[in-house]
Amino acid sequence: MARKVKYLPNAPLEVGDKVICIKMDDPYSPVTSGTPGIVKRVSEVFGDKQYNVDWKGGSKLALIDGVDMWRKVVEMNDDEINEGILFFTTKRAILKETKSKKR
Repeated sequence: MARKVKYLPNAPLEVGDKVICIKMDDPYSPVTSGTPGIVKRVSEVFGDKQYNVDWKGGSKLALIDGVDMWRKVVEMNDDEINEGILFFTTKRAILKETKSKKR
């Protein structure tokens, strides 16, 4: 059975979810756009959801809901694909979305 991948923009995350960083609101962050990671912990700090992520490359910075941008990676089988719309993200689309959010 074929498997496809769906990318959900700023979807709520749970421990173990795969995620791709789109943009962190931190000019000194070593986590660049397109970096994959796995959610290790979910917490709430001053009313904002915070997702602690182990990023490829060794960084352990958290994503902050309402501040940072990410895509949740969801693998789907053929049955799930036929039930809904499948979204694909390209590097060009990520860059375009990042630039439009800055304005």
